[in-house]
Amino acid sequence: MKSPKTFAIVVGAVVLMLVGLLFFRGPKPVIEIKAETIIDIGPFPLVNTYVASLLVVIVLITVAFLATRKINLIPSGLQNVVEAVMEALYNICINTAGEKNGRRFFPVIMTIFTFIWIANWMALLPFFNAIGTVEKVNAEEFHNQAIVFSDTAGISLIKSNQKLLEFDKVKITAACAVFETAKPGEDAATVEKQHESCISGQRGLAIATKLDQKEGTDSGAGACHGAPGEAEYDECLVHASDKAIEEIEADGKRLGLLVPYFRSMNTDINSPLSIAIMAMIFIEFWGITTLGVFKYAGKFFNVSSPINFFVGILEFIAELARLISFTFRLFGNMLAGEILLLVMTFLIPFLVALPFYGLETFVGIIQAFVFAMLTLVFGVLAVSAHGDHEEDEHGEDGEHAPAGHAPAAAH
Repeated sequence: MKSPKTFAIVVGAVVLMLVGLLFFRGPKPVIEIKAETIIDIGPFPLVNTYVASLLVVIVLITVAFLATRKINLIPSGLQNVVEAVMEALYNICINTAGEKNGRRFFPVIMTIFTFIWIANWMALLPFFNAIGTVEKVNAEEFHNQAIVFSDTAGISLIKSNQKLLEFDKVKITAACAVFETAKPGEDAATVEKQHESCISGQRGLAIATKLDQKEGTDSGAGACHGAPGEAEYDECLVHASDKAIEEIEADGKRLGLLVPYFRSMNTDINSPLSIAIMAMIFIEFWGITTLGVFKYAGKFFNVSSPINFFVGILEFIAELARLISFTFRLFGNMLAGEILLLVMTFLIPFLVALPFYGLETFVGIIQAFVFAMLTLVFGVLAVSAHGDHEEDEHGEDGEHAPAGHAPAAAH
C-alpha cells in the first residue's frame, strides 16, 4: 500500500496539471525560424539572437573576472569550478593531440565549448522568448498569425487561455490570383495595382472577421460590397479592419506578435554557421602552419596518381562539408529543443514541461562538447600529413606520435 505522502504528491501533481491545462494555457506558440529584428540601427538590423550572444559574452567576462580577481594556490568556490572545467578539457586536448598540439589547440577548443555551453543553458532562463516588444498587425503590416495582448500599466501581457488568431493565407492569395499576371491587352501596371489593392482588402477582411468572432467587435466588414480588386471595396475592408483594431485598443488591448528581446543564440542558423566558419579557419591555419602551404595543399590536390588525385578531391569536398555538418548539427538540435519546450509549455503549462527542461540542460552541454571535440579531432587530422601513421609505427616521427606513446628510444 502506498504511503499517504506519496498519494498526496501524486494527487497534487495531477491537480497542478489540470489547473495549468484549464486556466493558465498560453496561446499556440508562433514558431519563427529566422531571428526577429528588435530595432534597425541604420542599415544594421539588431536581432534578438545577437542580443542574446552579447549577453553570453558579458556573462563569460563577468565569470572570468570573478574567478580570477583573487587567485589562490588552493582554489575554492568559483575559481575551483572554472579550473576544474578547464583542467578536464585541457587533459582531453593533451590526450588527443599530444603535448605540443594540445597546448596549441586548447584556447580555441575551450572558447568554443564554453561559449556554446553557456549560450545553450542561458536559453532555458524564463525571460527568453517571454519578454519583448509587440509588433503590430494590420492590413498593411500583416502576419499570418496574431495575438490579442492586454495592456496593463504600460506592459503588454498575454492573457491566460488567449487564443492565437490565424489568418488563412491560402484564401487571401486565391482571392487575388486573377491579378497575379497581366493578360494580353491589359496594362501590367494597372493589374499590379489591382493585385496590391486586392491583397490589402483580403487581409483587412481576414483581420476584421477574426476580431468580430473572437473579440466581439463590430467592424462593419459585412456592409462592404463589391469584388476583390475594386478599389472602393478593398478600401472598405481595410477600413473595417482598422475599425475593429481601434475598438480593441479602446478596451486596453493590442493586436500584434511578440518579438522577444532574447532568443536562443543557436536557434539562428547564422550563429552556428559563424562559429563553424571560425573553427574551420583555425583548423586550416593549424594545418598550414604545421605542414606548410604546399604539403598541406597536397592533401587535397595530389597529381602523383589518378587514385591519389581522386582521393584528394574527395577529401577537399569532405573538408567543405564539415561546415554544413558543424552548422546543422548544432542548429537543428537547439531549434528542435526550443520548439519542444514551447509546445510542451503550451499543452500543459505546469510540471509536465520540467522533465523536458532537464533534457535540454543535458543536450545543451552535450552539443557544446560535441562541437568542441569535432574541432579538436579535425585539428589533429589537419596537422597530420598522409603517411604519418606509418612513420609512427617505425618510431621515425615522434612529433605526431599518438598521445600516451613515446617515440622509440635511441639505442
